[in-house]
Amino acid sequence: MRLPLPRLPLQLWLLGSYALVFAMPVLALLGTGALAWDLVNQTKEDLEHQGALIAMVAAERMGKPQRMNEMLAAAKQQTLSGIRITDDAGVVVASSGDGVGEDLSDDAEIRAALEGSKGLAIKPRPGAVGLRGRGLSSQSRHADVRVFVAVPVRRDNEVLGAVILSRTPREEVQAFWQMAPKLWLGALIAIGSTTVLALLAGHYASRSLRALGRASERFAAGQLADDGTIADARDSRISETAALAEAMDSMASRLRGRLAYISEFAGNVSHEFKTPVSALRGTIELLRDDDAMPPEQRARFLDNALGDLDRLSRLVGGLLRLARAEEGGAREPFDARQLAHEVAARYTDVTVSGDNVKLVSTREQVETALVNLVENARKYGGSQVSIEVFSAPPLGGFRVIDDGPGIDPAHLGRLFERFFTTERARGGTGLGLALVKAVAEAHGGHARVESRPGLTTFELALRADG
Repeated sequence: MRLPLPRLPLQLWLLGSYALVFAMPVLALLGTGALAWDLVNQTKEDLEHQGALIAMVAAERMGKPQRMNEMLAAAKQQTLSGIRITDDAGVVVASSGDGVGEDLSDDAEIRAALEGSKGLAIKPRPGAVGLRGRGLSSQSRHADVRVFVAVPVRRDNEVLGAVILSRTPREEVQAFWQMAPKLWLGALIAIGSTTVLALLAGHYASRSLRALGRASERFAAGQLADDGTIADARDSRISETAALAEAMDSMASRLRGRLAYISEFAGNVSHEFKTPVSALRGTIELLRDDDAMPPEQRARFLDNALGDLDRLSRLVGGLLRLARAEEGGAREPFDARQLAHEVAARYTDVTVSGDNVKLVSTREQVETALVNLVENARKYGGSQVSIEVFSAPPLGGFRVIDDGPGIDPAHLGRLFERFFTTERARGGTGLGLALVKAVAEAHGGHARVESRPGLTTFELALRADG
């Protein structure tokens, strides 16, 4: 499921992401409770240190409650901590406020201190909600809990009582607010740097993307020449932009090649169709205008017209097969030797040799190409025709070999051209070997020929499996 996100410029997306990254530490501190727990621990450590000092003084003044009350009240003004001192039975004997005479022996932290250890308790603070209205900068703490620390009062290794200190920690937001005067300059610099980096990065990244967008619009309009935009984008320091520019350059090259191919193909087709169409037109006009034509001559003209129609039919069929071969098709692994045996079984004079090879191609198209090579060898080669299955990783395929007189060296370079044939008078279309080449190249291979008197070899190489 896609999120319904708005469409925004790259600079705004980068600015938003940078701002989120900038805020993540704060969100993590607040969301995980790590800061709140740290504030509680800070309060606990402060109270323990204060309690140790007060316990030393209380050990000397035990039995003098009035003087201890005054001392605790003064300490509260400085530390903002509630302080009480109990005797060895847990009864409060001195306090910074109320509570003298209260029995605290049931509190776990008090019992721990009277046993000679430090005691700790964190208790809910019901009145915290009302204190939040006093503002984040006030001395009042806003946390929902209060920390209690009990420290034993000793004299000559004897526990005389306990000092109990309590204080509310600061709330997370309150802590941030009170630290703001020290943080605002650094935060302002960080926010400014983040904004500048986001805008600069967005500008340079989107500049290349915008240029590539304009280039794609020119391509869509048929203007495939590069005005330097793609070349500049290929040098981009952003790898994705450079990769996109490479892909667009490759696409433009293929489009230019395809347009050149279509133009050449259209010219070839026009040339090949022009002669039989003109002959048909002339024949029809003669038959229409000459009512006195002898039957024998009329029959000859009609036979010529049927021959031209047959040639046109072969041309159309060959062009369709060639187009399918150039498009390729679904590719699956198949056994090349098995295919060679199936093709050879159609004839009585074709043999098969070679190893087992798995090819990854469109089997039907490869079969058509192989049949074309065998038919060509039987028609123009010698009496012995063989199919050799070969493997030359990462390619594999077939070699069709005959012992004929060889091919004229002047023709070797043009054999795989569309419509090139030396047998036009006998109905050749010049598309059979062109189809072989198209099949090979569409499947990542090649088509080649070597010929000398007594030995001609056509090679059809395709992508092998593994």
